[in-house]
Amino acid sequence: MYHDPAALWKEWLKRGLEEDGWPWDWTSLGSVPDPRKTAHAQIIAKAPGVWAADGLVAALELFTADLGQPILVRCPMKNGHRLRPGEMVCGWTGPIGAVLALERVFLNLASSVCGIATATRELVDAVDFAWSELGQTANDPEIKPRIAATRKTLPGYRDLSLHGVIVGGGWSHRYNLAGGILIKENHIAAAGGVRAAIEGVKKIAPHPLRIEVEVRDEQELATAIAVGIDGVMLDNFTPGAIRHVLPSIPESVWVEVSGGLSRETIAQYVIPGVDILSSGSITHSAKGLDLSLLVNAG
Repeated sequence: MYHDPAALWKEWLKRGLEEDGWPWDWTSLGSVPDPRKTAHAQIIAKAPGVWAADGLVAALELFTADLGQPILVRCPMKNGHRLRPGEMVCGWTGPIGAVLALERVFLNLASSVCGIATATRELVDAVDFAWSELGQTANDPEIKPRIAATRKTLPGYRDLSLHGVIVGGGWSHRYNLAGGILIKENHIAAAGGVRAAIEGVKKIAPHPLRIEVEVRDEQELATAIAVGIDGVMLDNFTPGAIRHVLPSIPESVWVEVSGGLSRETIAQYVIPGVDILSSGSITHSAKGLDLSLLVNAG
């Protein structure tokens, strides 16, 4: 899976364990007579959601083996599996000290990425349903609007966030500022207008990169099309306004819609001719999936 190498997950586990000050866990030091005693544990889903942490499972085994306290993990589902409340996600077997030290770090990472996958899947499902309600049956992603992420992610966790989006059925947008050209309202303001911003970018941009421009009204849209662009972002346009301007946009220009899209409103924006529905909420506001680890030390 894209953005899912075990090495990244290992680094997040390492950072989390260090941040938790695990060698000085006075609670475990005082209550666990033999930290190397074998324990069994289960992680249970307490809410419905989408599993997206296969890489974390593999990294946990590698990481604990490197520590000399290996935890073996049984995980019957794969990324994309839809979890039911009460379902066992995975089982751990290993030294009780290591299990207790890594419980919260593992759950925090898994909860976050699964929450993003779940939030994305909810929007993808809503788009699929709205598309079918329009009488559209094509499943070609070049025809049906895609759900795309944004760069609204915590520093250091973009790979994790985008992995969750992709598992949930969504798409990445620009991975970073060098990954594409997106002229937004502040660039336009700094340049002195839409035309100046586009022409300035064309003078210096690497030739393979395509140019997308965020527009706020019909005038900015017309200017951008006249100068020549590859994609347009209709920012905070109403569904009616989108339908009004779509005929003026050449077929060669992709159309992105952004601004306040949610599970409750997104169906209104599933409009033939719209290619991308982008949402920052699926990464910056996704509710973590409720997971719980229960230990049986016997």
